[in-house]
Amino acid sequence: MLRRKKKRKIGLPPETFIYTGDKHVEDPTVHLLQYDAEKVSDIVLLPKDILEDKKDKSNRHACDVTWFDIRGLDNVHIIEQIGQHFQVHPLALEDVLNTQQRPKWEDYPNGIFLVARALHYDEQETQIISEQISFYLGNQFLLTFQEHSDDTFSNVRDRLNKGLGKIRHKGADYLTYSLLDYIVDNYFVILDKTEEKMDNLETRILIHFESTVRNDIYQLKRQLSDIRRAVLPLREVVGRFTRDEVNFLETANTIYIRDLYDHITQVIEIIDNQRDMVNGLDALFNTEQSNRTNHVMRVLTIVSAIFIPLTFIVGVYGMNFDVLPELHFQYGYFWVWVFMILIATGQLIYFKKKRWL
Repeated sequence: MLRRKKKRKIGLPPETFIYTGDKHVEDPTVHLLQYDAEKVSDIVLLPKDILEDKKDKSNRHACDVTWFDIRGLDNVHIIEQIGQHFQVHPLALEDVLNTQQRPKWEDYPNGIFLVARALHYDEQETQIISEQISFYLGNQFLLTFQEHSDDTFSNVRDRLNKGLGKIRHKGADYLTYSLLDYIVDNYFVILDKTEEKMDNLETRILIHFESTVRNDIYQLKRQLSDIRRAVLPLREVVGRFTRDEVNFLETANTIYIRDLYDHITQVIEIIDNQRDMVNGLDALFNTEQSNRTNHVMRVLTIVSAIFIPLTFIVGVYGMNFDVLPELHFQYGYFWVWVFMILIATGQLIYFKKKRWL
């Protein structure tokens, strides 16, 4: 599930650095990737390697794009030092460590700070894992902060190393777009999984009617609500790229941002459609449950109707009067049985013609 117990920072002043996540990586690692149209360098650093690097960044080739991918936020002191090294605003750094942020956009004098939520489907646990990804976009450099140690952006990294697509010929803003686009593409994968769940629930309702379906429907409702809460604010974040005057965004890349905005809108529409479908499944479950209850009641009513005249007959001949002419008839017991069978058969034929059976 996407929900988890939230850790609050109550009564603390702004710019207080406290890690609020539940993924603990003792020593964060930094993946440094530098590239231009001709070359690419991809290495793994320890945080101390960055902090001890006194080399003037202006010596780098003007076309180089530098991407620092920091994984693991448990060591607050190191994250704070990295933020100071790259002049990340303390409020942005506070949001990096507060992993319960909604997607947001903040514009600072030396960079743009973004927060998005990456969703992954765990095949073994059959559940959705949510991870906060923070971006700090500056002049030809990008910092990403991931809570997990896994490589969320392995696909984009492979494209960079192999020189596929336009990414090696673009700046850090296009890299940011590519990473956000990868996150949004995963939303479609997640929604495909939820659609499979809905198909399975529909089968379990209509064919194998299971009483446990109601709980699964409720869980799917909560899941879709959490997905929507993760996706909906991101549309506003991406929209800021096209509406605001962004210092580090090339005009030629605006068309890609608009396309990303359209994809997010499509995701939100799919989510809303699936939420309506889940509500429909809930109504279908109630209807099917009522139909099955009505069917049982109808059968019981018919059985009761058949036995009413039979009960009357055996009640009459069960009375303790001395003068009951049929009691002394030699074949009375036999003819009573024939008469009762004929009554029951006639009622069944009548109910069948009325389509009550």
